[in-house]
Amino acid sequence: MSKIKDLSKFSAEELEEFLMSFDIVFSDIDGVIFYQGVPIIGARDSLKRLEELGKQIYLVTNNSTYTEEDYHEMFDIHSNYIINPIKVFTWYLKKIDFHGEILALVSTTVWNTLTEAGLQLVKPQTVSLLKREEVIKEIVDRPSIKAVIIDFDIDCNWVKLALAISCLGRKDVLYLSGATDEWAIVNVQNTVIKILGPGPLINLINTQTGREPLMCSKPSEILKEYVLDTCDVTDPRRCLFIGDSLYTDMKFAFMCGFMKLLVGTGLNSLKEAQEEDDACPDYYLSNLNQLFAAYKD
Repeated sequence: MSKIKDLSKFSAEELEEFLMSFDIVFSDIDGVIFYQGVPIIGARDSLKRLEELGKQIYLVTNNSTYTEEDYHEMFDIHSNYIINPIKVFTWYLKKIDFHGEILALVSTTVWNTLTEAGLQLVKPQTVSLLKREEVIKEIVDRPSIKAVIIDFDIDCNWVKLALAISCLGRKDVLYLSGATDEWAIVNVQNTVIKILGPGPLINLINTQTGREPLMCSKPSEILKEYVLDTCDVTDPRRCLFIGDSLYTDMKFAFMCGFMKLLVGTGLNSLKEAQEEDDACPDYYLSNLNQLFAAYKD
């Protein structure tokens, strides 16, 4: 029987006890605070209030399409407290002292950031399918490529996928991925809908190569290492993770030993949560804006 606690039903005393039980808050963005840039009313206010109570706030997202300017516009928070696959890619490659060319199937934001970090990125040329020789040349394995990174890439095409598969035929080629989410959520004319995520394209590469990437997003061991290495976590039990997805957010929180709060404004419902084991949240809110409902101003 699920023991998920609905925070909206807490008394003021119970809520006070809950708020005293953690020092650091990790929160997802899409589905918790925003729908792809569209604010969820009141959600940011709840995070701001937590910050005013002395909680350290980190935003942890699998979405690498946001730029630094986007973050500054959406949040009054220093970029040091934003965690996304871009930062984890660069941290991990530096950690393992990686050198060599990287085939990157990523967004423009990720491409620019990785390039600025001094990484040597390559991508196939734009070719016409009428020029058979050029197409073949572009998809044949290149020994100079020592790593393949795949994340959300709106310009992903057959040539890029074919080259990635060719290069990954060499087992010594490093294979990293960002978000592997099957679905993303967006708000279209005040209706929340699911759209295809990057996961299926990554699955295609995995199937054709027989390989699995080292994930640098939720839920992954590499992201866990990054968080524990860079976020001043001294006691995981005094950290709260807020998310809308059971299989990325809640699973990652479980891996880290954090307390888990699921909000119902995103991918998964309370009913679905009650059927889970490791990904089952400790707490639930239908909307993050209800966090302080027990307090009367």
